[in-house]
Amino acid sequence: MTLIICYYGNNGAVIGGDRRQIFFRGNEQNRKLLEEKLYNGEIKSEEDLYKLAEKLNIKIIIEDNREKVRKLSDSVVVGEVRSLGIEAKRRRVYATKGKCAILEILNDEVTNQIIKEGFGIVVFGNKFLKKKVEEELKKTAKLFPMMPLESIEETIKNIFEKFKWNPTLSKEYDIYSVNKYEENFEEIIKKDIEELFKYRDQLRQQLIDFGKVMTIVNRIVKNGEIGCIKDGKLHLYDDYIAINKIDPNPNVFKVIEVEGDFKDGDIVVIENGDMRIKGTDKKVMTNYIICYKF
Repeated sequence: MTLIICYYGNNGAVIGGDRRQIFFRGNEQNRKLLEEKLYNGEIKSEEDLYKLAEKLNIKIIIEDNREKVRKLSDSVVVGEVRSLGIEAKRRRVYATKGKCAILEILNDEVTNQIIKEGFGIVVFGNKFLKKKVEEELKKTAKLFPMMPLESIEETIKNIFEKFKWNPTLSKEYDIYSVNKYEENFEEIIKKDIEELFKYRDQLRQQLIDFGKVMTIVNRIVKNGEIGCIKDGKLHLYDDYIAINKIDPNPNVFKVIEVEGDFKDGDIVVIENGDMRIKGTDKKVMTNYIICYKF
């Protein structure tokens, strides 16, 4: 669901990309059939896409908010297409004046990198759009090295306008250009890839932490006899613990301070989330959260 067009030459570099993402949910065989028809150009509009998806019982979600191209500096532009599933597959193109690099990335590893110099055009897209765009570029691309960057931008804009009827493309798109040569081109690419891997590490940790938090939330006690009062404090039974906050790594306690009208030997229960003395209406208050032991 992507179209990225990148030009590089002695007059600079220009990159354009759409913003569309399409998510498919449903039977794998039907999903593959829908995707095949979408990518080979058989589906001509969003309306047709929704109709066929409904017929195949596939749920689709269309979002037009992902910026696939960006200006990395005043001398480098970059664009990315990706496929995220069990594995994360990415293709990136970096360009500066007179130079470009194409990278294949699998998860946290660069599996292939090609550096090209001089001038050229790189197109990322599904097979239908890629073919159509390359046919359009044949008419004018040979003149790009002699054209001002503004004219190249306008040509690329016209291509996006011409094909934005296609349901794999968003109606809006982004275009950036640079006219400087980056002497440390490969070093800048390396740093940007490191930032990607760092982001992926942070995302993994966030997912781990979220899982821990949800485990804790799901183990908060709503009902049950949880402990007894000894020496003015609540001593929890073996199956229960108290935590000071809902956090991936909370502090854990077995004996906690409580407030209320109670005496040693009283049994404390939780009923529908409220803590009280068993057999009475006397409430017990604490700053801790009672959970089943985990």
